[in-house]
Amino acid sequence: MENHVGCYETGSLDFFGPLCVVACYVDQKDEFWLNKLNLEVTSNEEIIQLGKVLKEKLTYSLLLLDNSHYNQYVSEGQKLSCMKANLYNQAMINVIQRISHPISIKTIDAFLAPKKYYRYLKHKTIVVRHLEFKKEDISPAMMCAKILSQYAYLQYYQNMCDSLEITLPRGFNILANDAGCLLVKKYGQDILEKVSKTNFPNYKQILEKV
Repeated sequence: MENHVGCYETGSLDFFGPLCVVACYVDQKDEFWLNKLNLEVTSNEEIIQLGKVLKEKLTYSLLLLDNSHYNQYVSEGQKLSCMKANLYNQAMINVIQRISHPISIKTIDAFLAPKKYYRYLKHKTIVVRHLEFKKEDISPAMMCAKILSQYAYLQYYQNMCDSLEITLPRGFNILANDAGCLLVKKYGQDILEKVSKTNFPNYKQILEKV
């Protein structure tokens, strides 16, 4: 296992909740204990259990973009792909600066074509380059980053559900619309700016319904 950084994101496909981007560093010393873990987790319980282990053992950076700031960027004309590119770049910078030696491989999930990804970062002072864009066969560091981003999302999501006294659905289907209507009736329209992504079709559909 070569030393490498992987980056992954959770939340962009959910109407409710934040974007959670994690960059994670893995090297030879981590190979033995990582091989003992099942990183192909599916349930929330497994994600939480593994997330607690990984956050204690690995060097990583979590960047969490809450809904208020997400919607502010949307109102300024930023696309989701642009936000993700900036978050990925900064998370990797944060991790690389903590590592005292050169890093062999840097991988991210291929949510965007490389040319377009770097185009979004053209005004940045520091840009992490020579990335490998992965759709399948993701690196161990990316797998760890994926779990840590899911873990962070679930923590935030549960706190949000508890404070609103409602179980919010994941995704952006009709169940999200039903939950959004309940929130608007209980807290007013402005609540959607704080807990949802207003550039999703669900936002207009909810306002039309209520």
